[in-house]
Amino acid sequence: MGEEFLFPLSFQQARLWFLHQLDPGNAAYHMPVTLRLDGELSMETLRAAFQHVVDRHEALRTRFEPDTQVQAVLESWAVTPELVDLSGLDPEARRRELDRVRLGVLREPFDLWSAPPLRVVVVRLEPRVHVLLIVIHHIVCDGWSLGVLAAELSAAYTALRGGRAPELPDLPVQYGDFALWQRERLSGEALREELDHWSRVLTGAPAALELATDRPRPDVPTFDGARVVRALPEPVALGLERLAHGCGASLFMAVLAAYAVVLCRLSGQDAVIVGTVTAGRSRPELEGLVGCFIDVVPLRVDVPAGLSWAGLLSRVRTVCLEAYAHQEVPFERLVEHLQPVRDLSRTPIFQVMLNGQDTPRQDLSWPGVEVTGEPPEPGVSKYDLTLDLHRNTSGMLLDLEYNRDVFEPATASGLLGQVAAVLDLMAAAAPDTPVEAALTGLRPATGHRDGFSGRRIEPPAPGSRPGEGSRVPPDDAVEARVLRCVRDVLGKEWLGVTDDFFDHGGSSMLAMKLALDIEQATGYRLVLRDLFDDTTARGLAVKVRAATATYELGGH
Repeated sequence: MGEEFLFPLSFQQARLWFLHQLDPGNAAYHMPVTLRLDGELSMETLRAAFQHVVDRHEALRTRFEPDTQVQAVLESWAVTPELVDLSGLDPEARRRELDRVRLGVLREPFDLWSAPPLRVVVVRLEPRVHVLLIVIHHIVCDGWSLGVLAAELSAAYTALRGGRAPELPDLPVQYGDFALWQRERLSGEALREELDHWSRVLTGAPAALELATDRPRPDVPTFDGARVVRALPEPVALGLERLAHGCGASLFMAVLAAYAVVLCRLSGQDAVIVGTVTAGRSRPELEGLVGCFIDVVPLRVDVPAGLSWAGLLSRVRTVCLEAYAHQEVPFERLVEHLQPVRDLSRTPIFQVMLNGQDTPRQDLSWPGVEVTGEPPEPGVSKYDLTLDLHRNTSGMLLDLEYNRDVFEPATASGLLGQVAAVLDLMAAAAPDTPVEAALTGLRPATGHRDGFSGRRIEPPAPGSRPGEGSRVPPDDAVEARVLRCVRDVLGKEWLGVTDDFFDHGGSSMLAMKLALDIEQATGYRLVLRDLFDDTTARGLAVKVRAATATYELGGH
């Protein structure tokens, strides 16, 4: 593999790096592509085309360090598509085996520490029919990047099949350059001002979206997901665009307004925070680059009584434009700043998403091969609900991904139906029509309502500390060493062994640093889940003693 070149992680990568540390077997951040290839496929040309793309994009030949937030770009890395030949099976057995292989390729964990997280498998169904499976970890890729990859793979395959060298434009920068630029730009006073803006926006927001669920929420989500879809005809899409444009808003903003109305009605809340993705490619030289640029921003939508559709759309428009103006703040830094109360069962700040699917589509023509994209069914859901909006020539498609841990298919379908019903009413409504006119048919869903302790929106004032009476000294040398680590990481000498790490400024990134410091001080490496199970120095010391005793008894 040759020499390696080291760069810091981008903020987007740092969050995914942490999540992989917490649950390395989780496939929720695997990005799959499935292509059906009909025709005379050349495996050698396909391999060479992939190699050309990997040679161009450093992100696709990057591995990661497990103990520090560093990415190592490999000078060279050979990508070798695996061929699985099912052509000798009967049609039914072939179908079953294809499903098994597809699921295995998607779900197999990546070892981010030893090799780049890219997997390519070609399944031969018949001599002239193949299925190409590509899986890339989100830490080096995003949805826009998949379009770049598809376009360059097509261009490289076409050129090589014709006996020519691929001629793709030079890349002015690489992903490591972006990570360095981002770290320099988002620091100091500029970052503080951005974080202060988000504190003002989110102060007083609901602690969580309290929708009734069909079953109790598990302590730790499994990310088990499924989808329901609903199409809206062209007249509805045109009516929504007329209403939105008349208020200076977009179709996305109109759908966000309807989504917020339904979620507020079903939860009994008068405000909701909806996350949405941002491309993160604010500079033109980033547009043709493979890498993880995408991030999320929270959209707080308040739906007080008495609003008209024009009033709500004006409010939503302001929310969106302000969020776009402050979108460069990495979500992980925002979470660290707001310090929400830990709750491993839900994502912090928001639990529902809305995305407008406008990623550029690429032509996938290959010489001698008809290429057809197949919609992947990854079966994962990172959030409780994610609504994707597709505008097409026949109208609109609403695609709702839902968390099967808490929702039944009928519940998700019913919720999507209510969003569609509100959009129908909006499309035919005058701007001054009261929003309440759309609420008569909406009823809060029945189901299990699980409790939530709420979250603290504003971080504690710098230097705040409890009274001296709360400081509990260590009982032994192990507690003393662990407490020393906690104090050093948080920079607070007055902490005692019973003080909670997260209540006094701890964050996911600082938790990772604490785990490494405790390993250096005691010789025992805590897994990150240990830090979430018991977040005091005393509790962590118990785990260290237990691990030490197991080791001394020959358990490891």
